[in-house]
Amino acid sequence: MRHHWGIVAVALAMLAQPGAAAPTRAPAKKAAPAKPVAKPAPSKPAAKPAAPANVIPAPLPDTPEIQALRRAFRFGFAPYEMLRTRQAQVARMSAAGMGTGINAIVPRLTLADATTREVTTPNNDTLYGSAWLDLSQGPVFFSIPALKRYHSAALMSITSDVIAVLGTRTVGANGGRYAIVGPNWRGDLPAGVEMVRSQSNDAWLLVRVVVNGEEDLAAAADGLTRYTLSAVAGDTPLDLKVPAKPNGKAFLATVNAAIERSGDTLLANRAAQFANQGLGKSWETLAPEQQKLWNDSLPALIHELKGGLTADEGVDGWVYPPFNMALYGEDDDLRARVALGGLAALPRIEAIYVSATKDAEGRPLTGAKSWRVKMPGNLPVGAFWSLTMYEQAPDGRLFFVPNDLNRFAVGDRSQHLRPERDGSIELFVQHGKPSGERVVNWLPAPKGKFVLMFRAYLPGAPLLDGSVRLPPVTEGEMIP
Repeated sequence: MRHHWGIVAVALAMLAQPGAAAPTRAPAKKAAPAKPVAKPAPSKPAAKPAAPANVIPAPLPDTPEIQALRRAFRFGFAPYEMLRTRQAQVARMSAAGMGTGINAIVPRLTLADATTREVTTPNNDTLYGSAWLDLSQGPVFFSIPALKRYHSAALMSITSDVIAVLGTRTVGANGGRYAIVGPNWRGDLPAGVEMVRSQSNDAWLLVRVVVNGEEDLAAAADGLTRYTLSAVAGDTPLDLKVPAKPNGKAFLATVNAAIERSGDTLLANRAAQFANQGLGKSWETLAPEQQKLWNDSLPALIHELKGGLTADEGVDGWVYPPFNMALYGEDDDLRARVALGGLAALPRIEAIYVSATKDAEGRPLTGAKSWRVKMPGNLPVGAFWSLTMYEQAPDGRLFFVPNDLNRFAVGDRSQHLRPERDGSIELFVQHGKPSGERVVNWLPAPKGKFVLMFRAYLPGAPLLDGSVRLPPVTEGEMIP
């Protein structure tokens, strides 16, 4: 069955808008008889205030048992987050009457905003097309259109490792035709179709198409809708609930399902190393003490990842990505940290992500103060750069900051910015909206702590080798 954009584009465009009507292509259902409106219930005494929902868990003891559990958890956390993200897309498509959404590209034809909560650290630079693939039944054919703008399609395995990036850097402006196959598929392909082998049967294909300002949105959306995806067979259903805050049973069931479905022998062999911690076993077979250890330790294990890469030692307050970003191998610590704070990150050769939560003196960045960020002119970037503001949710994930201008990022495509004579751009970062002309260079911040994320797409050699660094964030006077 061939899946076309015309069917699913409406679904995600509407799903992206709170309160939007259901897609018109959804199967019609017979309306239920109207129910009488219930009379308001008598008022009741106010309930006692609930206990704080986001209590910081106590640190775990440094015992051999906890160390082994932590290694098992970090091995499984990225597959868990991948299936959780997959389930969220499937649920949205199902609610819209559009089937499972598997082996079909689901585009978002509007830029992400403060309501976007599907994936941590969203960008405001590109439109997204998301496709969850099930390759267990055979190849999925993927066609990239000819585009004269930055575009990329990142294929990720169930462990979140990037297998391939198909786009401006690798494909160019002429497009191409590909067959994405599972780890154990064997067969012949049509002429002119290039094979891309996934490490796992469940995979995520995430398309990005740059938007060069509001007036360019329609043209970028047209480019996005010309991608096509088709599957020669169906998919293997996954009947599994994947909660955002799992207990031990939900976590292990999800990780075990991810490994079993993957078809990845190497992944299964690695998982066998954690059999003593319960991987590969049903929850019911675990000793009560082991079940209790998982349930009691999970909140703290997740909290340990909360800092993401921003917890690393930086240069002038900026934390630069490690060389194995998105190509993790057996680095489960990095893979787990990125899964919480930056799932679907691209490898360095495609994009560099540089973050800051502190200034050069180690003082935390907070909207209670006013800050200056001076972006150099002529940064060595082949596509574009942007600087995005995030606030951190209690669970550690990063999202946009609501503000009057709906301005969540600025960059070299922001026509409102006013550069200095040398080409540099001084940005004003604070919570309150500046009066006068300086509002054009304002990047709105939350009242509390925030995270700045610099992205450079197709970074040049000086950014890759570290010979070019970003200047530090500095404190300035509050602009009224």
